[in-house]
This record gives sequence, C-alpha cells and structure tokens, in this order.
Amino acid sequence: MTELEMTAEDITLGMQNERTVTLKSANPQYDGKTVRVRSLRGGEFRKITSKVRVLGSNDLGGGFAMAFEACKTGIVTPGISDRLDDLDEDIILKIGQEILSASKPAEEAVEDFSTARKGSSSS
Repeated sequence: MTELEMTAEDITLGMQNERTVTLKSANPQYDGKTVRVRSLRGGEFRKITSKVRVLGSNDLGGGFAMAFEACKTGIVTPGISDRLDDLDEDIILKIGQEILSASKPAEEAVEDFSTARKGSSSS
C-alpha cells in the first residue's frame, strides 16, 4: 500500500467532514431522530479542556459540562446548538460524548501515529 502524505488541502477538506448521530431517548419526540455533528478542531478541543475540569470518571457535573460545550461547537444541524438549554440532559450527553469520542483519538492510534518512519530525500 502506497503511503500518502497529508497536505494543507486535506485539512480544508477534512474540516467539511460530518457524521450523523441517531438519538435513543425515553422522550418519543427525540427517539430515533438524527443530528449532524462534526469533530472538534484542535483549538476548539483545547479551549474546552482548559475551560472545563473533569475530576475523574464519577464527576457528573464536569462530564456534562464537557458534553454541553462540545455540543455548542460540534453540532452542525441548524438551530440545535442554539437551543441546548431546552434539550433533555440525556440527549446533550449522548451527542456531546459522540463529538468528544470522535475528537480524541484512541490510545492505540496515538501510539501508531507517533511511530517515526524514515523520510525520503527529495534531492
């Protein structure tokens, strides 16, 4: 398999990438509906993590605050992020966690990414 080097144009095209989250909720108005989202950019993720502190896996408030902030930035479906305060908390958590999980790589991917490869000389 031939390796392809990433270009600045790839970043521009990658920023256009969206995916759909299908909601599961006890609220029949939301159950089965979809919301379009995108991954957070590096600067957006850094801004959220510097603003919100999560004190371990049992920090419900911190986890919700992270999900809420991720939704404010990562929801693409028009009008939804403007009405977050009106959404059920389980919907905010579901969407926010989907955005966050896609925005931070799995540990294995980081290890693979950091593996140095010998470059080739163009001279």
